[in-house]
Amino acid sequence: MRWSEDALYARFLRRDPDDNGKFLTGVVTTGIYCLPSCPARRPNRENVRFFKSPDEARSSGLRPCRRCRPDSFYRGEEWREHLYEQTVERASREPASFTDVTQLAATAGLSKSSLTDLFRLHGHESPATFLRRIRIARACDLLRGGAKPIDAAQAAGFESSSAFHEQFVARTGLTPAAYAALRTQFTLRLPLGYRRREVLDFYGRDPQSVSESVDGSALRKCVLIQNEAALIQIDFAEGSARCAVDCNPYDGHRAALRILGLDSDAAGFERQFADDALLGSIITRQKGLRIPMTPEPWEALAWAIIGQQISLKFAVAMRRALIAATGALHGSGLRAHPSAEAVAKLDVEMLRGLRFSGSKAEYLLGAARAVQSGDLLLGSMRNLSATHAARKLSAIRGIGPWTVQYAFLRGIGFADCLPSGDAGLAQGLGRMRESRPSEPEIREIMARFSPWRSLATYHVWASLKGDC
Repeated sequence: MRWSEDALYARFLRRDPDDNGKFLTGVVTTGIYCLPSCPARRPNRENVRFFKSPDEARSSGLRPCRRCRPDSFYRGEEWREHLYEQTVERASREPASFTDVTQLAATAGLSKSSLTDLFRLHGHESPATFLRRIRIARACDLLRGGAKPIDAAQAAGFESSSAFHEQFVARTGLTPAAYAALRTQFTLRLPLGYRRREVLDFYGRDPQSVSESVDGSALRKCVLIQNEAALIQIDFAEGSARCAVDCNPYDGHRAALRILGLDSDAAGFERQFADDALLGSIITRQKGLRIPMTPEPWEALAWAIIGQQISLKFAVAMRRALIAATGALHGSGLRAHPSAEAVAKLDVEMLRGLRFSGSKAEYLLGAARAVQSGDLLLGSMRNLSATHAARKLSAIRGIGPWTVQYAFLRGIGFADCLPSGDAGLAQGLGRMRESRPSEPEIREIMARFSPWRSLATYHVWASLKGDC
């Protein structure tokens, strides 16, 4: 069917993503051509021209829109990834300008329901959760700079001091005033029903570890902060975690939050799936379960590469050997996990001496050098579309789907990860179903837990430890 230009303009006004690839619009007053779904303000009909391809638009003297990136779409890249990332970047830069999800949707040129779909797919969170997250991050920046809590709340976009206080405590474990006055010893308020067992199990998985130790309800973890070995000590008490750090207290606080997994939306997951026929019973038994993360994303990626296709026991021993040989030494006798920059300076033969295979050594070095060069910015991946971030990781030799998903789950904090090729996940689901599922079956089984498949996966892993 051949559409008239008036019909094309009518479709252009609809901003329907399904029209992307069917035609392009050019605006003679701005000299720009766009996809039909571009969120930019619609020009008057007399200023619009229509084209079949980017080449045809460029031959008329127009340039591609920097907002909707039509050339990227025609090269096969996902346009909605760019829309998500641009929306995230703008809102993160000016969180106070977005008082609610409606304003965020208007900026993206989408309905609220379409915006929710966009954020669930590409950010693994709802738009409302995203807004809370960036507002708290902005408030933290302001409080560290000396702002008063009430001023930080207003500047970050909170409309009431009570909402600010409640959300700040939920995300940071501290009141705004306590955060502003942070010292090297602080006590974090833990969510109701918080489970510490899995945190202690994860960081105590290697009894001979040279980088962390667990003693009863106390955890010590050596981390690299500002290129210096620092010690994070966490003592669990009822409803709280007493922390002591010997570094910048704000850096120590950030590391402690990641170690404790306070970013997981455990309550939302439990409300939705407590009655699930497959996982409901273990979700109820493991209520309050959260995903402990590594202090830095690189540590999770390195562990995922080391653990590829070998037993947990052997992977633990290889990780220990790497840290013992290259990690910065702390006065406590513990060593910090080496940075990507430190690993990038090693060579294959050195790693082979630590019982790495030649290919595994090359994979680890390749990833470390990608981080060192700036080609792989792990620290900013949370602001990328999850599909875009996955392509970046997958482009590195030796990093496959399981490694990507594990690194996302433990190191980046994406909430809808599914390492479908994981042996532990298959084993756990097999116990519940009385037959071990194949990888395609795992994807089918776990689909209903989206957008919380990270927590669903972690519940299955935790269930392997027996009576929870």
